Amino acid sequence: MTQIVVTLENNADGNFLRRMIENMKGVVKTTLTHTSVNLEKSDESEFMDSLHAIKNAIDPSVIDMSDPRTNYIMSK
Repeated sequence: MTQIVVTLENNADGNFLRRMIENMKGVVKTTLTHTSVNLEKSDESEFMDSLHAIKNAIDPSVIDMSDPRTNYIMSK
């Protein structure tokens, strides 16, 4: 058996997501628990810094911007 643990934002609808997952093929059981997770600010900022480094390393000249889907993704 394989288990997947998902951490949701505070304003996410956990019940709705649980029902969606229950309806997927192969899912045996779902459980929804509420716990408090404290992320240290240094861990979060370190993660964000690494994401920004990846973003800054992308060369936009090699990306085909004529596709509207690509434009949407790159605007985020």
